[in-house]
Amino acid sequence: MNKTVLLLPLLALAACGDEFSYPSQLERQSQAAAQAASTPVDQITLARGASINGGNFQVLGPLKTSVGKPTAFHPAPTVADAEQKLRIEAAKLGADAVIETEIGDVVICPLSWGCRAASGTAVKLSY
Repeated sequence: MNKTVLLLPLLALAACGDEFSYPSQLERQSQAAAQAASTPVDQITLARGASINGGNFQVLGPLKTSVGKPTAFHPAPTVADAEQKLRIEAAKLGADAVIETEIGDVVICPLSWGCRAASGTAVKLSY
């Protein structure tokens, strides 16, 4: 019984399966993703709508990520930080764009004093 009670909080944290980063890690992650990506990370388009390129695209998969600050004294992650992290995750899938992009507000989360979530759908454009 005691082991189960201790294990439940760990499982709850493990269930939060999105890609989490601190802003200081984004540059290194961007460089690593750029080596495998067909589209440069900084050129991946983020679109709020459900379509892009006249609907000529292939869906690669959903993206869910967040950027956080390591301590209460660091600045909160910006919208630009969350967008960059979304581009990095899209590049890992070989995407040219992200549709249905949503960037959240800064909230307290389990791994940080302040997190900003981002989500969307990675797509490969067809020409």
